Amino acid sequence: MLISAGSGGAFGTITGGPTVLVPASAALLAKCASTARAVGYPVPCPLRVPAGLTPTIGRPGCKFDIIGPAKPCPDTVFAWRGWVVGSSETANQHLVLTASPHPIQNLAKVVNGPAWLPGEKVKVLGAIKMYGWDIREVYVPPATNDGSAFAHHVVLIWTVGQHTYAVGFHDVSTIRQTLALDLAVARTIKLIRP
Repeated sequence: MLISAGSGGAFGTITGGPTVLVPASAALLAKCASTARAVGYPVPCPLRVPAGLTPTIGRPGCKFDIIGPAKPCPDTVFAWRGWVVGSSETANQHLVLTASPHPIQNLAKVVNGPAWLPGEKVKVLGAIKMYGWDIREVYVPPATNDGSAFAHHVVLIWTVGQHTYAVGFHDVSTIRQTLALDLAVARTIKLIRP
C-alpha cells in the first residue's frame, strides 16, 4: 500500500517521499506474540508497517524495539512495569505505539505514560469508530509534552477491556496527512492475546 496524496486522494505524502506500507515481518509478528505473553494482556500488532521500519536508536542505556515490554532508560524513576512501548522509524517517519496495563481516561496520561506531569495536555482532533473501538484522534504538542515519545505526533487512542492503546506517527507534513497514515496502519492492527 502506498500512502501518497496523488490527485486529492485520502492519504498524504510524507516529507522525504511517500510512505509504503508492507506486510509485517514474521519477526515482528513473533515479537507481538512474545510481548503479549510477557505482559499478560492483548497488545496492538500492526499487520502492515512502513517499509524499512527499524527500532529507534535511543540515547546510551535506552533500549527501544518496534514493540515490546517497556524498558525505560536507567535514569527513569517512573513505574513503567506492565506497559508496552514501541518506537520505530524509517528514513522519513517515526512510529510510536503503547499499551497500558490499565484503562486511562486522561489522553495526556496515555501519551506520556507513567511520566505524565500535571499541565501536560493534548489537542483533541476528533473521534472515530473502528472495529467497534471508540478511537480519539489527538495531536501531541511538544510544548506541553516535553520528553514524550509522542511529542509532535498525531495519535489514535482507544480502550478495549482493561487496557488503553495508542499509535501514532510524527507529524512531518500536515495533521490531516499524518492522521491518514495513522488510520492506514490502525486499520491493520490486531490485538494479539497472550
